[in-house]
Amino acid sequence: MIAAIEDAILAALQTVNDGRLGYKFATLGTYGGEFDDDINQVIRRLPGVWVVYAGGGKPVPYGTSKTRWKMPATFATLVGARNVRGEPATRRGVSNAGGVVEVGVYQMLEDTRRALLNQDFGLQIARFEPGATRTLYTKKLNDLAVSVFAKEWHTAFLIDPEPGDPNAPDWLTLKMDYYLQPDDGVADASDIVTLNP
Repeated sequence: MIAAIEDAILAALQTVNDGRLGYKFATLGTYGGEFDDDINQVIRRLPGVWVVYAGGGKPVPYGTSKTRWKMPATFATLVGARNVRGEPATRRGVSNAGGVVEVGVYQMLEDTRRALLNQDFGLQIARFEPGATRTLYTKKLNDLAVSVFAKEWHTAFLIDPEPGDPNAPDWLTLKMDYYLQPDDGVADASDIVTLNP
């Protein structure tokens, strides 16, 4: 499910990466520690958006069967921009009357928010809720300033028992027969209860 959610986030962001926002992402992909490596290599790939699974909370029982669990999950979108005009321009961008000339991370945060807020992407997950926004990286390198911000997104999905799980219920219908005294071996009343899978 985690990989499916990552893929859905990337697909949703790709739909807004068609230039109608006044800019295009030079990079759109999953995060693999790029900012921990050589930042000079990353600068060439900005403006960029990366998606990463940031972790999950403790699963909680879901329903009455105690075999299904609701798993909280946090994802993050990392947005980064560069600008020769200095660090404020990396955050605010530079525009003219015709639209965005050079995008800043504030605009990128807003555009990714519009693409992801309240989305379930057609998956069996809770709709995306916004979380914290943090500055990850702000630095001047040679003639360029670079800013990278991270935005958290919260969702949850159900963990069902795997087929063949010994703890999974193997029945969904319960029939109860009632016998009155004297017992003649024939049920006097019956109930059938169907459980939700």
